[in-house]
Amino acid sequence: MLSARTLIGRSPVCQVRVEDPRASGEHASIAWVGEGWEVHDLGSRNGTMLDGARLGTGERAPLGRDARLGFGSSVETWVLADASAPGPAARNERTEELVRSASALLALPTADDPQATVFGRADGTWFVEVGAVVRPVADRERIELGGASWILFLPRDLGAIPATAGGDGSTRALRELELCFAPSRDEEHVELRVRQGDAQQGVSLPARSSHYMLLLLARARLRDAQADLPLDEQGWLYSSELADMLRYTPERLNVEIFRARNQFAKLGFAESEQLIERRAATRQIRIGVARLQVTRP
Repeated sequence: MLSARTLIGRSPVCQVRVEDPRASGEHASIAWVGEGWEVHDLGSRNGTMLDGARLGTGERAPLGRDARLGFGSSVETWVLADASAPGPAARNERTEELVRSASALLALPTADDPQATVFGRADGTWFVEVGAVVRPVADRERIELGGASWILFLPRDLGAIPATAGGDGSTRALRELELCFAPSRDEEHVELRVRQGDAQQGVSLPARSSHYMLLLLARARLRDAQADLPLDEQGWLYSSELADMLRYTPERLNVEIFRARNQFAKLGFAESEQLIERRAATRQIRIGVARLQVTRP
């Protein structure tokens, strides 16, 4: 599994270890350079081979899918099996199962059982949320989850992961949005629109079961705002209270939280994990957007 930059060679510091004695200690690197992968010979003694041709000392060359590489010789061949951008991923140490994400959110062990959520920030830092506890994590770090060990593969550059909405190149912060809810009379259906800045109409989001959970959290925050509670105290509900309101198990509630965050992540909104905020000490949660509107059915 490649990170945004992977060092290759015989040295213990290399992420990809090559056993062939003809390979140098730090032989070459493979890196994501914005639009694709690139191999860089690091001044190796016996050269780096790309599709049968030897690169010059210190030479860089682009890599496409199925590119064939040799480090020090062409006897042992490595193939770039996947040329997609380096989103976050994790590998189960025992089963070798690989879980990856195209957004800045990664659920472990699966999106249907998100016991942990790994997420990245715009400054390149990464965190893992287990329950209500959030802590920083690093590339190649091992985390224990449900009796299994997972190795994390985390890109240092989130530029490879969509971080904008609308395609104009400007970052869209989640906290700058207004969420507009329009539940049906029986509340079996909840329409959710997202507005940015002074936009009048906004964009309707595809229907999701998690919209009703967000509606309940929005109502709690609006109620506290009307009561003139301080901003930091508005909208907090105990997780168990919200689960009871939804008739969910705690596990099902975690699934809905991940699905809600992931919908915004896939739409390209930065730091989408902040859609739901948590208080670890009290096990409370709230919607992380302050600009809210609920249309009465």
